[in-house]
Amino acid sequence: MASGLSQPPARSPEPRPETARSRDALERVARTLGIPVTNFFPDEECPDAAITQAADLVSAFVAIANPAARRTCLAFVRAMSSS
Repeated sequence: MASGLSQPPARSPEPRPETARSRDALERVARTLGIPVTNFFPDEECPDAAITQAADLVSAFVAIANPAARRTCLAFVRAMSSS
């Protein structure tokens, strides 16, 4: 890199539409349960990143049409959460 030139600051990626829908769904679940969304992520220092990841996970899970595949996915996620 030439001296005196600097790179522009990195921008965070724009949220995908399905992420926004999933985030809304997660917020509706939290509202229905009467709890804040951050309760889903008690160990996270940065709940916004965790919420985005959870929204992506919910979106991907809902897109799985095969019930057996959804059960396999859920079993995998549960196994990973206990490891």
